Amino acid sequence: MIQRFVTTLRAAAALRPPDVSTETGRHLLADCADAVRLELDCPQQELTPRQRDVLRALSDALEDREAPAADVVRAVREACAVVGIGPVHPH
Repeated sequence: MIQRFVTTLRAAAALRPPDVSTETGRHLLADCADAVRLELDCPQQELTPRQRDVLRALSDALEDREAPAADVVRAVREACAVVGIGPVHPH
């Protein structure tokens, strides 16, 4: 997987719904949206149909400015689960 995809998805999964509307949250989710598009468009990626569907749903949620914050966070976490990206562990 593309490192930027893993990094931004993992960081976005740590957001709480109230964090989504902050400047930091919006910036992180914009980076995540770019990384998801790159992952979906990368011909070398062998995504399962389920992974592809979940990532497309995440991409849609990230692009929809009207999407409820809880839905965005849920979509990010589902994407993490389906592609096997675990949470960030504090040191």
